[in-house]
Amino acid sequence: MNLSQKEKVLLSFLGVIFSTQLFFLGHAIFYCMENGGIKVCPEIGKRVEMTFAGQVATVLALITNIGTGRISK
Repeated sequence: MNLSQKEKVLLSFLGVIFSTQLFFLGHAIFYCMENGGIKVCPEIGKRVEMTFAGQVATVLALITNIGTGRISK
């Protein structure tokens, strides 16, 4: 699969966004666990679920759409 320069840049940005989300989510989980767990942060489970669901949906959409509209050689 040959990606264009534009696709490579966009996928790199997506990787940076995912990494940043996971970094901040990790800090939030660490804070919650250090300060009382689920009692302190009752919404943390929902936040984790939404983050990963969004990331999986994005990756699946990209996998199905990369290379569409190109003429095969």
